[in-house]
Parts: sequence; C-alpha cells; structure tokens
Amino acid sequence: MNALIFLIFIGVIGMILIRYIVGIYNNIIFLKNNCDKAFANIDVLLKKQADLMPSLTVVAGVAMAHEKVLINELLESRQQYLSTNQLDIKVDSANQLHSRLKPMLAIAENYPQLISKQALLALQTTAKQIENQIADRREFFNQTVTLYNTDIRIFPNVIFTVLCRFNDIPLLYPQQEFKS
Repeated sequence: MNALIFLIFIGVIGMILIRYIVGIYNNIIFLKNNCDKAFANIDVLLKKQADLMPSLTVVAGVAMAHEKVLINELLESRQQYLSTNQLDIKVDSANQLHSRLKPMLAIAENYPQLISKQALLALQTTAKQIENQIADRREFFNQTVTLYNTDIRIFPNVIFTVLCRFNDIPLLYPQQEFKS
C-alpha cells in the first residue's frame, strides 16, 4: 500500500514537472512568434521606405553628382533588405537603410534649385509619414523583442535556450535625426 502511494506521489510530481517544463517552452515559443508578428507589421512599412529609395536617389543624383558612393550604398542597403527573409539581417539592414536615407534627404534640401520643389516636398512628406508609422510600430516591436530576449535569459528558461538554440533578436534602433 505504501509503495502504491509513493508511486502515485512520484507520478503527480512528475506530471507537475512535465507541465511546468512544457509551459516554459510554450511561453518562449509564444514570445518568439509575437516577435515575428511584430516584425511582419513593421516589414510592410520598411519595404515602402526601401521603395522610396530610387526616387530619392534620382533627386540626390541630380542635386549632387559627386555623391555616387552614398547613392550606391543606399541602393545596396535597399537590395540587402529586400533580398533576405532573415529577421536579424532585415533589422540590421533597416537600421543601415535609415542612417543612409537621412543624408539623402538633407542633400535634396540643400540643393532645391536643382530639382522640382513639389516633387521633393511630396517625397519628403511621404518619407516622414512612413518614418512616423515605423516609429509607432518599432516601439511595439522592441517591447516584444525585449520580453523575448529577457525570457530566454532567465533561469530555468536558459536551459531551453541552449537546448533548442533560441537566439537573441536584435532591436530595431530609433531613427536618428540627421542634423544638416
């Protein structure tokens, strides 16, 4: 009789432990999926921003022909962003893309006599609207990523991080204002 009670007790403890372990794993997966969902929401806007690059490149190309290196870097960043599906690379590319976008806007602003003012204003308005929308979604994305990154680093979750090879997800950095 005592052996049966002991086996039942061990079975109950085992079931509680298994449920706890499954709960930890499911929570990590839930947070990872939320990160992917948050990035998918921002990805649409980042693609719009990348699609704006050719127009801004033409404007900047007319304004300053000697900025070919900057223009090529901008196009390479756009291509890198559009050609990958990996979240880490997309976030890094988006961060680089924006840092290269601001100087292009500044170049266009500094040489208004060389370009159509209306075209520039339309491009700038569109770019600013997209930047504002990205800022809103970036905040949610970064909060979600921070929760995930924290969750995979706390004990005992770190055991699953090692066993299942969960990796940190990089944050999407705020877009720095370019001072002209």
